[in-house]
Amino acid sequence: MIDLVQKGFFPEGSRVLYAHLGGGPAINGYSYTFRNG
Repeated sequence: MIDLVQKGFFPEGSRVLYAHLGGGPAINGYSYTFRNG
């Protein structure tokens, strides 16, 4: 993500959510959060 910011991938002033969920196995514990997009 740092690389994307440095390369200007995100427009200035945009809001970016970085959700560190602890890796692949942890995503299953939060599946209800992403169920409906």
